[in-house]
Amino acid sequence: MKKRADHVAILMDGCTVWSSRRNLSPTSGLWASALAAASTIESAAQSGIRHLTLVPTDSFPLTGDSEAGLVISQLLRSHADTFRHLSLRFSARGELTQLPADLQQRLSAMETATAHELGMNLTLLLSYSGRRDILRVARDLAREVKAGRLSAEGISPALIQKRLITAALPGVDLIVYTGQSHRLADALTFESAYAEFAFTDCLWPDFTPSDLQGALADFGHRERRYGKTSAQVQSPTPS
Repeated sequence: MKKRADHVAILMDGCTVWSSRRNLSPTSGLWASALAAASTIESAAQSGIRHLTLVPTDSFPLTGDSEAGLVISQLLRSHADTFRHLSLRFSARGELTQLPADLQQRLSAMETATAHELGMNLTLLLSYSGRRDILRVARDLAREVKAGRLSAEGISPALIQKRLITAALPGVDLIVYTGQSHRLADALTFESAYAEFAFTDCLWPDFTPSDLQGALADFGHRERRYGKTSAQVQSPTPS
């Protein structure tokens, strides 16, 4: 039976290269990236995906008075009606206090305004590092063990997952990596243990709904093993 990806994460890479190859300013790549994001969000919602997580890479600097922050704010503002039409529930996760104050306010307002929606859950991971998130959790757990509130034996993968900033999200089914690279990134480091990966040949600003549909179609024919062998997955009883 063909499988469906309920939670898809997209690592949006290739913005800087896209601009450089066209002799355009980095800002041009950011605005092109926003258009790609808008079309991808709409296509994902119409495809029945329940959770879409977008992860900007390091080519989207979000500190200070960055152009990237302005682009994200404008994306949320200009496509607000479309998002409402799709009944999207929006959330932002990451080290959000590191973002420009006006962007923090817009993200918070969007999250509040869509909290009642029942459509696809759209999550942006901003100012985010998968390794830093694990490090934060490890330090918190170490302090609890030292204080006697937790035993070392009580630390489990499930407990770590509950402490990550993505704790409210279900497991990731498919991670799509744009940018013509075949490597992992510092994102969803813990959460991607049993995820399927799709690496595209296009840069993020060139990513289209057709690229998303191709990744989803390919996922539908894969065998999810979750750390088991193919025989164990197909057998109804333990071998």
